[in-house]
Amino acid sequence: MRVDRPKQETPEAMVARLMGLIRGQFCGDLADKDWFKHSHFVKRNVVLWPARFVKGKEFTLPVARYEAIMRGIFDGIKEHGQTGQIRYWPGYLMKCVQDHWQLHWEEYYNEAKAVRNISETALVSLGKVAPTDRGLEALAVAQSVLAGRRRKQPAKRAGQLNLFGA
Repeated sequence: MRVDRPKQETPEAMVARLMGLIRGQFCGDLADKDWFKHSHFVKRNVVLWPARFVKGKEFTLPVARYEAIMRGIFDGIKEHGQTGQIRYWPGYLMKCVQDHWQLHWEEYYNEAKAVRNISETALVSLGKVAPTDRGLEALAVAQSVLAGRRRKQPAKRAGQLNLFGA
C-alpha cells in the first residue's frame, strides 16, 4: 500500500490562490478576455510587488504569513474601501496594497526579526533544524522578471577591450 506524502506549499500555489481571490472579490464581473488582459498587471503590481519591496528592505517572511497579510489587506479593502466609485480595479488594488506595505513594513520587519526568528536562524546554521521558507525571495525574483527590470551592465574600465577588441 502506497502512502501519499504531504505536499509542500509552493509560492506558485499561493499566487494562484491570491489571483483567484482577487478575481472573485474584485473583478468577478469582468469577462474572461478582460480578466486575462488585466491579470498580468494584477500579478506583477498587486500580488508580487510586496515581495520585492520586502526583499529591498532586507528581510523575509514565510509564504503563509505573506498570504495572510495579503488576505487581510483585501478584506480591509472590501470592508472599508470606496468600492462603489472604482473605475479601474487593478489600479485601485495596486495603490491600496502598496500604500499598506509602505505604511506597515516596519511592523512586519520587527515581526521577522523577533527573537524566535533569530534563534531559528541560528539553529538552521548549526544544522539542528531544516531551513525555513524561502519562497518570498522567489516571488521577488518573479516580480522583477515580470516588471522587465534588467541588471545594469558593469562600468567599463579605461583601456579594457570588449570581446571583439573594439
